[in-house]
Amino acid sequence: MHPDLSRRELFVLAALADEPLHGYGLVKAIELKSEGSIVFDPTHLYRILRKMSADGWIREQEAAGYSRRRTYCISGKGRGVLRDELARLAWLTDRLRPAAERLP
Repeated sequence: MHPDLSRRELFVLAALADEPLHGYGLVKAIELKSEGSIVFDPTHLYRILRKMSADGWIREQEAAGYSRRRTYCISGKGRGVLRDELARLAWLTDRLRPAAERLP
């Protein structure tokens, strides 16, 4: 089992589940998917990407035609982590929705 994901980690995996992306493309995809609520500075993004790569959740590959540009793609393990996290959040939402509906 993995620890609960941060919002940033969740959005990175969700963006990479759509398609492989390089760093700048990933930043833009996350900004779009989060409706601008998540903005990465490069240092933070690459720290998360290194951790996810070390954990086996994503893979790095050289971008076609660019020797210095890296493209990131989600691994099978990463898809499982994303699926588990989405199920956990759905479970929480189902349990907490009644309380939210009683709020004034």
